[in-house]
Amino acid sequence: MSASLFSIPFRLCCLMVLLAFRPWLGRAATDTPVPDDQDPHIILASEVLELAYSPNSLRDSFEGFLAPALDAMKRDGMPDAARAEVRKAFLAWFDQNVKWEEIKPKLVQLYAKDFTTEELRALLTFLDKPLGQKVMAKLPLVMQDGALVGQQYFLSKQDSLNAMLAPIVEKYEGKGAAPPAAATEPGLRPGQ
Repeated sequence: MSASLFSIPFRLCCLMVLLAFRPWLGRAATDTPVPDDQDPHIILASEVLELAYSPNSLRDSFEGFLAPALDAMKRDGMPDAARAEVRKAFLAWFDQNVKWEEIKPKLVQLYAKDFTTEELRALLTFLDKPLGQKVMAKLPLVMQDGALVGQQYFLSKQDSLNAMLAPIVEKYEGKGAAPPAAATEPGLRPGQ
């Protein structure tokens, strides 16, 4: 792949995908000890998690956040073959590095910490019903569509951001200081 494939938009799209999962992966990666799995509150949290998420739904959500980033790469001129390779690399990374059995106990911790026993019971009741299952099935798609809407909206505002960043980039170019991320590609100015 040529250096142009790793342009600022490409790197920003990759960052967007990883940041989209930061609330899950970042919060779940704490070193807090796993609570006792015999605790009724923890058991409820685990039951809710089992109904709310699974290894497949976690991967589906990841793919949902990846799709808009790949679309942006296409709009920025990345060839279809390169996008296919990038998609394959992201999914291979996910399959090799994101292990349900590793993240599940940490997600149970989050549920146990963020919800009371009464709330977990209400969630369990809701998720056991057809509407609850529909919400969980549709949520990744809604989130994907929402990410695309947000991305398109922010792209529509990109020119004003670039105008605000241009003086900063110009100020630091040639002074030996590392330029801001928006100007790290040789010969590129914000907006290119």
